[in-house]
Amino acid sequence: MTSEARKRTVRAALVVLSICGAIAAHFAIVDRFSPALGAVLSLVPIALLLGLALRRSGRREWMLATLIVGAAGLWVGWGALERNFASLFFVEHAGGNLTLAFVFGRTLAKGQEPICTRFARLLHGSLPPEVVAYTRRLTLAWTVFFAALAGTSAALYLGGFLAAWSMLATILSPILLALMFVGEYAVRLRALPDWERAGIFGSIRAFSRHFAAARLETPR
Repeated sequence: MTSEARKRTVRAALVVLSICGAIAAHFAIVDRFSPALGAVLSLVPIALLLGLALRRSGRREWMLATLIVGAAGLWVGWGALERNFASLFFVEHAGGNLTLAFVFGRTLAKGQEPICTRFARLLHGSLPPEVVAYTRRLTLAWTVFFAALAGTSAALYLGGFLAAWSMLATILSPILLALMFVGEYAVRLRALPDWERAGIFGSIRAFSRHFAAARLETPR
């Protein structure tokens, strides 16, 4: 198997695992199916973010200390987590989308470069004025999208609509995200017919590279 084929296989496996995890999380939240499983799944996003942060730090002593503190916290608070794992899912979903809305929205301030303009520069280098204008509007669209997800999540969860909120948080959000990429590409074809196109997956790769590198500092 070639390196590229191996990467495609890994990506496909991750997609399947993500789908299975989302479905399992939904049933755990709504039907209280295996609270232990729900608690484990609720820790996955935190574990991934923490692992990425520790890997980027490169300091093994911090990694060891974090693992010890985390293990001790889970040992003491596991029962409470099993009873309240849905609340952790809510904080992750609403909080994550609110954070993304802030990250995108703050780059629309005067004197800042919109984050989607930065994505486009990563792919194409210099940009003509019409592309700069389009990517600014696109940054606003993503800001509204993430803010709407966060607001809807909060309204459903705090309003007691647990089943609807769980469907949104675990299953619909990834679908809506994919539709946002597809819709943006369709709009781009009409708005910028003569512009070199990176394609849907090119946009996703630029998006992923930016956040994987954690380059969220204010552009100069």
